[in-house]
Amino acid sequence: MDGVIKGEVSDDTGQPLLDTTIILNNTAKGTSTDIDGLYTINKILPGDYILKVSAIGFKTQEINVSILSGKTVTKNVVLLENTSLLNEVVVTGKTKAAKIEEVGFSVDAIETQKIRNQSIELNAVLNKAPGINVRSTGGIGSDFEYSINGLTGNAIRFFIDGIPMDYYGSSYSINNLPISLIERIDIYKGVIPVNLGSDALGGAINLVTNQKTTNFASASYSFGSFNTHQVALHGQWKSNSGFTTRLSTFYTYSDNNYKVWGQGVFYGEEGTGKAIEFTKDNPAERFNDDFKTASAKFDIGFSQKKWADQCFISLLVSGQKKGIQTGQTMGHVYGEMRNNEEVIMPSLTYQKKDFLTKGLDVNTFAGYSHTKGVVIDTTKNVYDWRGEIIGTNPSGGEIGRNGSSLYTQIDKSEIFRINGTYELPANFKIGANYLYSNTRRTGDDPFAAASRIPYSQPQSIGSHFAGLSLETKKFNNKLNANAFFKYYGFNASINDLVYTTEYEIINYKNHVSNFGGGFAASYKILPNLILKSSLEQATRLPSPTEALGDGVTIQPNFEIEPEQSFNVNVGAILGRYALGNHGVKIALTAFYRNVTDKLQLNIFGGQELGQYTNIRKIGGTGAEIDIVYDYNQNLRFNLNGTYQDIRNKQKIDENGNNNILYGDRLRNQPYLLANAGVEYTINDFIQKKSKIFTYLQSSYVHEFFLRWPSLGTADQKDIVPKQLVFDAGASYTFPSKKISVAIDISNILNEQVYDNFLLQKPGRAIFAKINYQL
Repeated sequence: MDGVIKGEVSDDTGQPLLDTTIILNNTAKGTSTDIDGLYTINKILPGDYILKVSAIGFKTQEINVSILSGKTVTKNVVLLENTSLLNEVVVTGKTKAAKIEEVGFSVDAIETQKIRNQSIELNAVLNKAPGINVRSTGGIGSDFEYSINGLTGNAIRFFIDGIPMDYYGSSYSINNLPISLIERIDIYKGVIPVNLGSDALGGAINLVTNQKTTNFASASYSFGSFNTHQVALHGQWKSNSGFTTRLSTFYTYSDNNYKVWGQGVFYGEEGTGKAIEFTKDNPAERFNDDFKTASAKFDIGFSQKKWADQCFISLLVSGQKKGIQTGQTMGHVYGEMRNNEEVIMPSLTYQKKDFLTKGLDVNTFAGYSHTKGVVIDTTKNVYDWRGEIIGTNPSGGEIGRNGSSLYTQIDKSEIFRINGTYELPANFKIGANYLYSNTRRTGDDPFAAASRIPYSQPQSIGSHFAGLSLETKKFNNKLNANAFFKYYGFNASINDLVYTTEYEIINYKNHVSNFGGGFAASYKILPNLILKSSLEQATRLPSPTEALGDGVTIQPNFEIEPEQSFNVNVGAILGRYALGNHGVKIALTAFYRNVTDKLQLNIFGGQELGQYTNIRKIGGTGAEIDIVYDYNQNLRFNLNGTYQDIRNKQKIDENGNNNILYGDRLRNQPYLLANAGVEYTINDFIQKKSKIFTYLQSSYVHEFFLRWPSLGTADQKDIVPKQLVFDAGASYTFPSKKISVAIDISNILNEQVYDNFLLQKPGRAIFAKINYQL
């Protein structure tokens, strides 16, 4: 019987290398690595061979292999950079990120290899990508909201290795994960492929972790301003039998005691009670904003077996504790209010290429999540921005609604996902994806009457997603086309508190189903010119928090409706064009969005409370540009800008009158964004085979109105001011490549920065980091 040889090819940093040539010397057999750096050569006669592995820009390796009858041999190869070519013009194979960006979808792929050693949050990395705006309410661990091409909030879905992150808990969310655990970030805008199964109406962000099949271990520790500390450990051990274990864990702590001043930050003058505002020269310090989170994920199973490429049983345990400093603005300050969370999530993952038959690839995931959140609001003390107690509230509770509260919310969720693709004749591929999830939510509060406890009666929300796609490559792979169809199903059992002669609970059952679909295509007109277009009719179902509130600062809305949107993208990628040692790449995208029943948070109650409501119809157009220039593969400049003109399109209001807001730019939403940066890498710095990496980045967001522009007079309009922020950093990697040290400075000029109205972000901060890897 013939034998098989397979494996993975990567560089010395663990980055998979695609389009690497694999040849068995003195035979006609050979192949090249795929987008994951994997290769397979079948039908090899038993015997001894030399395996030749080569890639442009790397040293060729020749490896002795012995093929046995009916056996599969695994050979993983690490190629070293050919440093003798560094001063020559080298045209290397395209990276995995570049390959992803060439498909018809409007997608950006960010490889973290250069910045993995830095003390940078993932939110900060993504905030510098074209078309993306990340708005946070404060420092480390604070709440955040994403906007992609004008669509915001839960219209954006997050995934890790293709699995929705909704059920991992807030302590394991994108703003808390260390960048050292992530290899690549894929950003889909407006039109989402079927394999990311979810109701992602506005965009999807997929975090790709280390996919190496070899043993590795890495550790990092960073510390800096506001007493911030972060530790991360990540590793994998695999035996010759294929038995594999993985561990990924991190811990983060910060006091978040940065300075704030200006409107809303004041105290009452003794004797007169006159409001005295803090100033830049005499600022207040946040004092109940500390954040602590710890997370550990352990996988045990098998990899690279005949019956499974990966089969793992996993357990995720995470938790966080944080202070709640303010309400929806800094006008309401709290001194003792807390929010804690604990998550336990076991899961099962199975992946196999050529499952049962050649060309059939399957990927399954099943998990159960138990999330317990506790909001502690029991003090009777009243605080001001000096951190001093200025009075008492006899009924207790700082949020000032119904007295003291020790509200506990428990979510029990199940999730199941199966994804498969099958290669058809004539270079076609069919794909299918199904995702089921269900959440059962209960609440309890020993301080509240039963009639006033959110979710005192169990409530459940379930969803189904099914998708089917057909993909093809034609005309020597110049054309890449993907057509898809999607189904959305939503079931909810919701309790409402109604008072007639007494309080009673009314149960509402809701079922919504919808269909959607779309198309994405790219065509390579020239080797360095690609045209792209995509469109989709999409649906997004309300999240539990949007429909039911959070039991604290967000009120329920039982009349909420799903969002729907028709999204169109057209664009082009020019380059990379090489001119000697110079290179330039330009990406252009124009987009159109037409959204009905958009969900948006409406702030009321003196800026203390909020509620998600539907804006009946909005829409508009926009454009983005991304320019990258590099010199000698060491110096890199980038510049991107985004303009989005999203407006109220509802001509007639619900009362049949002309809508005075018709044509208004969407409230509380940035519309003009820009980023610029420079990176410089020096090899053999001080020591041979060492490397130093430096960067300087700037981000600009133009001012925008908090409310609809047509409402109020010019001097009464609340404005979120413009911001221009500079960040910088450097890292040094020692010759062994096992140890690196880094320093990062954010908000270098110590500007007063707001992402949201009257919620100031941190000023200048400095962080240092040390990394070690085997």
